[in-house]
Amino acid sequence: MTRFSAGIVMTGSDGYVHVRIWDKSYFICPEDMGMLLFVGETVPLLHKNPDPTGSSVTSGSVSLNPSGRAVILSIGSIRYMLPRDRFIAVALGEDVSCILFEVPGDVPEPEIISPKKGGVAS
Repeated sequence: MTRFSAGIVMTGSDGYVHVRIWDKSYFICPEDMGMLLFVGETVPLLHKNPDPTGSSVTSGSVSLNPSGRAVILSIGSIRYMLPRDRFIAVALGEDVSCILFEVPGDVPEPEIISPKKGGVAS
């Protein structure tokens, strides 16, 4: 995880929410926003296909965390997070943008649990 923002969430035209992570662009459809925010369903994070048809391809998912206070964007095994309130403000057009951060992985660090350090493995 870095201390720097991994990307930005921006308000878009026709109710779309645009997500820019590092150098790639994604979007969330307005039809999915209600399912995400009011029902708590996981919705697709779409990416525009580079082929000539320009069709959309699902590249990840967007969901609320268990407490419902943050929005988590998952792309492969990497997760990004931003506050739900800021996400709603951007989705409704009250804010222009909001930054998001990468969530650290769940893999334990060997130095922490090393028997030489007196960790739980000893």
